[in-house]
Amino acid sequence: MILSVEDTRRSKIIRIDVNEKHLIESIINIVVKHMGGISSEQRSYTLVHHGKELPNTISIRDAVEKFGLKENDTLQLWAKVIGG
Repeated sequence: MILSVEDTRRSKIIRIDVNEKHLIESIINIVVKHMGGISSEQRSYTLVHHGKELPNTISIRDAVEKFGLKENDTLQLWAKVIGG
């Protein structure tokens, strides 16, 4: 499944090929690393689909079933400063 992920801080979008077993957390790590984001030690990241945060511990399959995620959807990457 191909998804687009937008870094809302920079308005950059990347496309990523994922399978149904990938966890949301794994996708976040791939995207942050690819976009040169700040490490997860300093920021907390989440993916958002149609205004709803996707739990980091669910799989793509779960996101399809529970949140209606579809091929070619665009997710937003939100970042929060930890302890700030």
